[in-house]
Amino acid sequence: MPLLAIETSGLSGGCALLSSGKVLGETILFTRKTHSRRLMSSILALMEETDTSWKDLEAVAVGLGPGSFTGLRIGLSTAKGLALSCSLPVFGIPTLDIIAENALLEDSRLICPVMDARRKQVYAALYEPGFPSGPKKIANDCALAPSDLVQKVPEGREILFLGDGLVSYKELIKETFKDRAYFAPEFLWYPRPCLAGLLAERRRERGLKPSDPALLVPLYCRLSEAEEKKRKDG
Repeated sequence: MPLLAIETSGLSGGCALLSSGKVLGETILFTRKTHSRRLMSSILALMEETDTSWKDLEAVAVGLGPGSFTGLRIGLSTAKGLALSCSLPVFGIPTLDIIAENALLEDSRLICPVMDARRKQVYAALYEPGFPSGPKKIANDCALAPSDLVQKVPEGREILFLGDGLVSYKELIKETFKDRAYFAPEFLWYPRPCLAGLLAERRRERGLKPSDPALLVPLYCRLSEAEEKKRKDG
């Protein structure tokens, strides 16, 4: 039975349907139109094209972030609404895990996805390569200045960087890590919905329980600008 996967952490987002590791269909759009204007229509079109009905679904997977606060709320509310209305289990998958999965075939270098967090920061995490079971996280998601990435990486290790943070900070990272830095091609920088689904299936195979929809919240990694301002103002 198919699993529906949703990813809306950034400009690149969409949905996918999977079954037992096979991608039945996937829709990805890279546009400045908000996910609220395109997500449900994309899901409905994908289900129609794959002859999938709501009663056919067995689970929902959703990217938790970090990323765009608005995008994450849209994706999560959609996933939770579908899970509750269709009585489906829901799996929340960190977005940096999804990006790191693009480097599944890496067998030696550390994997470091970096997302542009604005305000001169990136969201980042660190993974040991681990084919075929998948990258293993060794440093948790955080928001930090790109120049501070060097403090997160063990000395002497080569690192494969990927993620949209490279659009703004690739040269800075190259200067910081010198010949230890390697960069994935741009088509591997973005979190694909199908990878969120594959990670959810992998979790289920390991016997991990789905999330409680009522308790599932976005992984922001930092306060919003309004929250930071409120904290400063007391």
